[in-house]
Amino acid sequence: MYVTDTHAFLWFLSEDRRLGKEANKAFVSCDNGTDIIVIPTIALMESIFICENKRLSLGFDKVLEKLSQYPLNYRIYPLDMRVIMKCKDIPELRDPHDRIITATSITLNATLITKDKIIQDSKLVNTIW
Repeated sequence: MYVTDTHAFLWFLSEDRRLGKEANKAFVSCDNGTDIIVIPTIALMESIFICENKRLSLGFDKVLEKLSQYPLNYRIYPLDMRVIMKCKDIPELRDPHDRIITATSITLNATLITKDKIIQDSKLVNTIW
């Protein structure tokens, strides 16, 4: 099981070359039904803004379409009390979005798909890119 950060998920959907090889493998595995990728609700919120600002050639409808295509493999995870309590324990991540995404990964004991160097260097969670 994996948790994805916002850009990794959007880069996979838009076939962006910035997506790392290991990250791409995880998404393909999910599409093939052999793995699960969890998307924190904060990543969906960020996706709305990224798509609205046209920083990618992708509309938010494409994000929703992907989620509806593979409802068992792409799972949405809410910002619940377990995640909030874990956020409290990781003050070294100053960005609230990164903190929530990382806390979700820790809460679910899942590998985080991220290019974010601060998260990778923190060693708070296993990451792939």
